[in-house]
Formats: sequence, C-alpha cells, structure tokens
Amino acid sequence: MLDRELQSALMNWSVLHSGHETRRPYIGLSQIGNCELAQYECYMGGERVTPGQHLRSLISFELEAALIGRLRQIGLYVDTGESICLYDGLVQGHTDGVLRGGDVLEIKTLPREAYLPQNGRLSHKDYFQVQAYMHYTRRRCAQVVYLARDTGMLLAIGARYHAPTGERIAERVERLVEAIREVRAPACNCGRCGNGKRDG
Repeated sequence: MLDRELQSALMNWSVLHSGHETRRPYIGLSQIGNCELAQYECYMGGERVTPGQHLRSLISFELEAALIGRLRQIGLYVDTGESICLYDGLVQGHTDGVLRGGDVLEIKTLPREAYLPQNGRLSHKDYFQVQAYMHYTRRRCAQVVYLARDTGMLLAIGARYHAPTGERIAERVERLVEAIREVRAPACNCGRCGNGKRDG
C-alpha cells in the first residue's frame, strides 16, 4: 500500500466519522450562550466545515470517551448523559454524564494547556451551557472537566444552578423557537455581528 493511499483512507474515514454536524436540525443547548442571531443563522443555513475542523471534532470525541473511561474506573461516573428534547425536538441538548452525587458532567477539550481557565471561572459560553443543562434536567450542580490536548493537563470547575440565569435561558430559547417558526431573524445580542446590544 502506498503511503498516500493510507493517509487518504484515514483522512476520509476520519472526516466521515468525526461526529461534527454541519447542519443541525435543532437549536443546540451547547451553543445557547452564543448570540441569538448567530444561532438563528446557523440553524437556517448550516456552517462550512473544513477537514481540520472534522479532525479536531473527532479527536475531541475520542478524548472525551477516554476520560469517561477513567472516571468509570475510579467510580465517579455513575450514569450516561441525559438527553434534553424540547419544542418537539427543535431544541436539544445532551449532557456528557452524571457523576457520583448527581452532578451534571460536561467535558471540554482545549488545544493547549495555556487555554485552560486561569481564574477558576467558566467562560460565558460554558457557564450558559451547563446552566441550561441544569435548568432542563432539574439538577443543581455541574462539573466541567477541561482536558488540554497538548499536555493532558486536567482542570475541573464546578457550578451551582442559578435560577435567574436558568429563566433567562428559557426565555432565550423561547425567542429562538419563535424566530425560527416565523422565519424572522432575531436581533444581534452580542454587539459584534449586528447592530444589537450585548446581552450576557
């Protein structure tokens, strides 16, 4: 076998099985902290994905599975992820698991250890994601485990459910659902992709 054939076969399989969805037929709760206009446009038109993005998605899923395997072996991973399905499937989410004690598990892989949160606080996007998961699964605590792909360094950051944030998320979800059903783009609320104002 030629090396080019081997590389081509591996690349083609990896892209085909990366798990990266170029167009989701639903609003993903993992992105609920993003701008409403950006989410609407992604739902309506999908996104262009490079082979590199497919490869990064695949390695992230593989590392996530390996990390869940570790958590199982040490007795901390007690149940598989929970699926969230709202508005007849138009809004969906899926947690990465349930930890001993009932905490929601979310796993994030990052390219470099230098990108790990330095202040012990979740990013806006990650915070909104786990708050959405807790709101809809009625769980009260979550753990986000970060894994740096370059060094294998791990960092866990916990979060407690914050009811006012959960309600804001539910309102945002309702606005997005209404916008999609009416085929009416919502206002930008990040201040970067339109002329709307920023809404944390």
